[in-house]
Amino acid sequence: MSWRIDGRKAAIIVVDVQERMTAAVAGAEAILSKIDRLLEIGRLFSIPVHLTELVPHRLGSIPSSLLLGAGEEAGRYARNVLSAGSVLPKGLPQCLLIAGMETHAAVRQTVYDLREGGRAVYLLADAVGSRNPVDHEVAIEEMRQDRVVVTTVEAAACELGAEAAEPILEKLLSF
Repeated sequence: MSWRIDGRKAAIIVVDVQERMTAAVAGAEAILSKIDRLLEIGRLFSIPVHLTELVPHRLGSIPSSLLLGAGEEAGRYARNVLSAGSVLPKGLPQCLLIAGMETHAAVRQTVYDLREGGRAVYLLADAVGSRNPVDHEVAIEEMRQDRVVVTTVEAAACELGAEAAEPILEKLLSF
């Protein structure tokens, strides 16, 4: 299996970025900024977005700014089990870029379920978080030891842009 990210065979999965989570997760503002950047990159490369919600009646809904960034065509899936793998569409592409909350819980379980389903999973370490920073750090290390590709939003953008046409590359590099 190639570890390269092929934008034509990719999707973005944003796990459980909900009102009560964003209020409780350590460094949520920086994480949300990275997720916004990820969604911007997704638009540049026409990568589909899937948003999940864990018990939305308890944890609140997805922030409107995130819904706007994801676009009207984004899939939105609610559930009441920890892993989002069971509610995501069966026909997901091969390369999945994962962001969300909480790293050690729903994100981790979703990553493992998607990998078991044969997908190449790219965990975006700067676009995930937990309420407790130690939980986040331990989960990242566990996934890394389990050979999950742990990268960052900008590294994934560079990978996607490696063969990009000049106009896209210019937009990708604008900051």
